[in-house]
Amino acid sequence: MVIIMNNKCNALITASTKGIGYQAALSLAEKGCNLVISSRNKDNIDKAKEELKKKRVKVYGIKGDLSNKADIDRIFAYAIKKLGGIDVVVMNYGNPKCEPCNIIDATYSDWVYSFNMYLYSTAEAMNFSYKYNKKKANFIIISSFSIYFPMESTSLSDIIRIGLLPLIKTYSRLYPDKIRANALLLGSFRTEGSESLIRKLAKKMNVNEEEFWNRYVKEISPLKRLGRFDELKDIISFLAFSPEYLTGSVILFDGDTLNCII
Repeated sequence: MVIIMNNKCNALITASTKGIGYQAALSLAEKGCNLVISSRNKDNIDKAKEELKKKRVKVYGIKGDLSNKADIDRIFAYAIKKLGGIDVVVMNYGNPKCEPCNIIDATYSDWVYSFNMYLYSTAEAMNFSYKYNKKKANFIIISSFSIYFPMESTSLSDIIRIGLLPLIKTYSRLYPDKIRANALLLGSFRTEGSESLIRKLAKKMNVNEEEFWNRYVKEISPLKRLGRFDELKDIISFLAFSPEYLTGSVILFDGDTLNCII
């Protein structure tokens, strides 16, 4: 059911033309939020915009790379201008270009790129919002259950993303008048990004892709399944419209998945 909220909700969702980011955008559009979406690919932006507009909300798109400070500032300035202020920010991210990779093979450039994409982009987004967004912004920071026990294949991003937790605590405590932030640690969802990762890992281990999904992804959850997009949309909308008292928190949304070392 689509709930229109008199256009009182304005949301920015980064990396939002596919996968987790797109589902977050769809969730908020279904609740009546006007949107700004971003991606590194203009064609993907145009396609996602047309789909999201079917929810009878305003949708704007802007191309940008979260590893670049100028792009981060430009994305947020654009969103504030188009929407007249931002109520909800979903910080979704891409993946380090080298992954899946062994951490011993990660280069200096891989480390810098990953740091900028995850940690610096989030800090800069909150800084820009604090200075120029007239509203108090509710930040939903997307991360993974695997940050607590980094997996071999995603160790670079896992090690860096753990830093998002003290970051949201710090901003929520120091700037409660303008920043509210919570981290959402997700389990496994079947997206184009996860399929690409699994395809590479399955090939490396010389196993069938579906067998890999079943043995190393589904079976490590007591539910014996992946997360569903309807469940993801529910948790995003809950966090977007949850009581203000929920801030600086970490929400583990992973089906009680066991960490593995793949």
